[in-house]
Amino acid sequence: MRVVLLCILLLMNGPATAQPGVQAAYEAGDWAMAQGLAATASDAFSKTLAAEAALAPLMLGEMAEADRGEKRERARAAADLAQEALDINPDYSRAYLAYAAALGYQGRYSNPLSAMLARLPQRSHTQMERALALDPANPWANALLAAWHLEVVRRAGEGMFGADSETGLERYRIAARLSDTPDIPYHFALALLARDADMHGDEAIEQLRAAVAMETENALEAGMHELAQSLLDIAETSRSAAADEAVRRLES
Repeated sequence: MRVVLLCILLLMNGPATAQPGVQAAYEAGDWAMAQGLAATASDAFSKTLAAEAALAPLMLGEMAEADRGEKRERARAAADLAQEALDINPDYSRAYLAYAAALGYQGRYSNPLSAMLARLPQRSHTQMERALALDPANPWANALLAAWHLEVVRRAGEGMFGADSETGLERYRIAARLSDTPDIPYHFALALLARDADMHGDEAIEQLRAAVAMETENALEAGMHELAQSLLDIAETSRSAAADEAVRRLES
């Protein structure tokens, strides 16, 4: 099965089956059911799917009108589920990625001082590094690390927490070459447009066109495909408008 961000790629070192119904609910986009069914699960795969299901409404913009506290609580719930998965299987890369994404969303919806005091950027980075150590060629591990570098630079400046924009761009290009779902090229395009639409506009449009040309296999990928198409429509008309929209999506 293929998934996103904030959540994330099924790896060979994880269990092959989930609690009955969890995977079907997840693939159909019934996020609440996927979380509910996984609540009593005893396998890391189900717990990780539940964490990803908790994050999906944030990734797809379905909670754009919710207040920051509600979004933050959803991210915390996802982090707790990912931790439960790691308690079951400490070597499950996908759970580390879900945990990293959850911490990233917590940071997004916290004020900067609270995020720094809780060491959310550093803790998220640590989870990504653990996932990469287990599977260096994982496209989602590379994409999440890329997003971490570029978002820290965008929000806090070059060098903060060790973030480096060139590392971010390099990691995203690696991830995009490995990806066969719309999620990674879409998020790469968001980062490029938010960084500098004049300098990176051509590359962003190329990534968006690649995203909309890809087939989808579940509700999350279908949602990402729609987001990529809508951003491409804007970018092909006005790069400055696309940059504004990319920032809005990254901060909503």
